[in-house]
Amino acid sequence: MLISIVVGSSRHNSQSAKVAQYLSTLVRVKQSIHSVKELLPKLWDNEAFHSLKDQDIAQSEVFSEELNKADAFIFVIPEWHGMVPPAMKNLFVAFGKEFSHKPALLVSVSSGLGGAYPIAELRMSSYKNSRICYIPDHAIVRQVEQVLNTPESENENDTRIRDRLGYSVKVLEEYAKAFQSIRQSGVIDLAAYPTGM
Repeated sequence: MLISIVVGSSRHNSQSAKVAQYLSTLVRVKQSIHSVKELLPKLWDNEAFHSLKDQDIAQSEVFSEELNKADAFIFVIPEWHGMVPPAMKNLFVAFGKEFSHKPALLVSVSSGLGGAYPIAELRMSSYKNSRICYIPDHAIVRQVEQVLNTPESENENDTRIRDRLGYSVKVLEEYAKAFQSIRQSGVIDLAAYPTGM
């Protein structure tokens, strides 16, 4: 089983990447970490999409294969002005079937006391055609600069978020096991029904 952690920030040395690194220590199965900057270096351009250079197509196919291998996902999403970053939304436009009928854990990151809007935004608008299945649990890492900075917890908030993340990752791993049988059942027909309603 493979869990893919996707960092939704395209910033260098982002707090989201820090959170993703911490999450990788909690995952008890094989894992990979990718960033939207790596998976989707350019924002979606419908004109350019139909005339991509061979190199871009090959690169897209490599990333598609990487995402296809995953049995579950953890998305670490920073809140930018109360929204999901554009590159993260573009990920669901550029790739779709790779996420189909796979569970995902949403982890939002905020430098302040926010972080709820990205969870709501992705739950509302990213699943229809991708068919990704967000588990009921999610986590919001608030005041991110003050937590997950050392191997051991430094304060009560740090302990609280570490415990929540640990619990949520365990729940995701169980969903990942269960969803393998759904994908192997033969019931899913993306050729006949490639999009949601």
